Amino acid sequence: MPRAVLKYLPVALLVLGCHAPGAFAQSAPGASARLYANAVASFRQARFPEAYGRFIALANVGHAPSADMALWMYRHGPTVFGSDWDISPEQLAAWTQLASRQAPVMVASSNPRTGFGVDSRTR
Repeated sequence: MPRAVLKYLPVALLVLGCHAPGAFAQSAPGASARLYANAVASFRQARFPEAYGRFIALANVGHAPSADMALWMYRHGPTVFGSDWDISPEQLAAWTQLASRQAPVMVASSNPRTGFGVDSRTR
């Protein structure tokens, strides 16, 4: 695991610890709670791409705590995880509303090797 990721891992775990208790209280009993628990377990085991995939799957079907975590991971991807996470403008708008957050502004970025636009980042 790269040093940069390890440097920010305690911060990420602290944020997750702050979100998790409220998130479990808000989630519906049953499948979504179990799937959310699996996403949290992946995050705690530093399997971040897997965790992000699980959070976005739940966020896309309306699970607010997962939308909140997916947004947090997206916003802090490069600095905390050393990775950009994929997101569409539609997902960003839906998750922001679902998580009751202020909508971030998307800005384009490009691949330094090719110069072509590859994704969008928020400010």
